[in-house]
Amino acid sequence: MMVWQYLGLGIRAGFIPLNSREVNWFYLHDSSSLEQDVSRSPEMTLKEITDNLAKDFPSNFLSVAKHTDLSSLAWTPLRFRAPWNVALDIAQDGNVTVAGDAMHPMTPDLGQGSCSALEDAVVLARCLSQAHKTAANDKQWVEKGLKRYVDERRWRVTGLIAGSWLSGWVQQSGCGGQKWWSGATRWFRDRFFYKFVLPWLVNLVGKDCGDLSSPVK
Repeated sequence: MMVWQYLGLGIRAGFIPLNSREVNWFYLHDSSSLEQDVSRSPEMTLKEITDNLAKDFPSNFLSVAKHTDLSSLAWTPLRFRAPWNVALDIAQDGNVTVAGDAMHPMTPDLGQGSCSALEDAVVLARCLSQAHKTAANDKQWVEKGLKRYVDERRWRVTGLIAGSWLSGWVQQSGCGGQKWWSGATRWFRDRFFYKFVLPWLVNLVGKDCGDLSSPVK
């Protein structure tokens, strides 16, 4: 199965066949005032992409986009939390903590958003279980478990957020900044990023959560 991707100055698009009948496609660009208008209507979203934003893209991408089932089309702003905020800010207060996108929203460039939320669930359950064995009361048990959970997850998700952002920024030529800077970014992307940096980032995302077959006691 082949993945198609098209790169431009501050823009990126592509598609991947899911089976013999379905294709997943995407289009990314810098935020603009258009979002408020076109995001309300799938018809307007598709028209804006095919008639304006991606009008100079290869015909095979435009053909895929134009055959979209509008009920499956969405225009969604991508959000992420700055890595240093996750690394340094408070993520737990007493018996309260955060998980999933509430803790670590990230761009989809490494495909780790939902995966990280699943990791959160496993680590959180395990930390609460382990803390229960040594806690004097329920309040101490939850606080100890949540602190252990945040300590374990903080640096892991900080790296994923930074890696995802870097991957997207480089592939979109520095997101369409100064011409000389975008040219330097494309040079780095085409000669080094895909060959050396991206494989290294992909290797970093793997995580073994251990044996999940035994029930938490």
